[in-house]
Amino acid sequence: MIRSKYLDSFVSRETSRKLYQYHQCLMNNNQKMSLISKSTEREAYIRHYEDSAQIIEYISNQDENILDIGTGAGLPGIILDLIKVDKKLDFHVNLLEKSPKKCKFLKEAIRLLDLDIKIHNADVSMVRNKNYSVVTARAFKPLGTFLNILHKSNIKFKKLILLKGEKYKNEILDAKKYWEINCELHDSITNKASKVFVINSVKRISA
Repeated sequence: MIRSKYLDSFVSRETSRKLYQYHQCLMNNNQKMSLISKSTEREAYIRHYEDSAQIIEYISNQDENILDIGTGAGLPGIILDLIKVDKKLDFHVNLLEKSPKKCKFLKEAIRLLDLDIKIHNADVSMVRNKNYSVVTARAFKPLGTFLNILHKSNIKFKKLILLKGEKYKNEILDAKKYWEINCELHDSITNKASKVFVINSVKRISA
């Protein structure tokens, strides 16, 4: 197992212990269902946990609630909730996942780690609370498609934080055909060719 220097640089022993508990739970369940690619299991701390954790750098004390859309194995939501105390932050995490099987895993992990996280086993349009400080997602949908989903579902946010791969330039160019986007691009700590999108506002361009 390859550990994360980034996480080990600031998390407490207690948080490190919980991260390991989560890792063990994920590995055990990944044999029964596809939560992460089996080819990334050995490097999970970097490929998944560190990648998720870097989002914390763009969350502030003013951010009260986070919606993680298409969370799957709880990435990034569970990781953010585990490490928030080490960054002296206090926010509430909501996990949105359509798959009942994955939600069963999420419940098991949250119970094991004793976390106060709400799970929504639903489509985005079915979420009752429509207002969030931060909306985030990891490997979910292309930016333009994602913005359309949020718009149709009437999900409101102050900040949208997305982890994007090497084709990020194409995504933002395509999205800007239909949206005015105030977006900051930050280098990913796990892949030099990837970016973290921090979007502070979006406005639909009139036809």
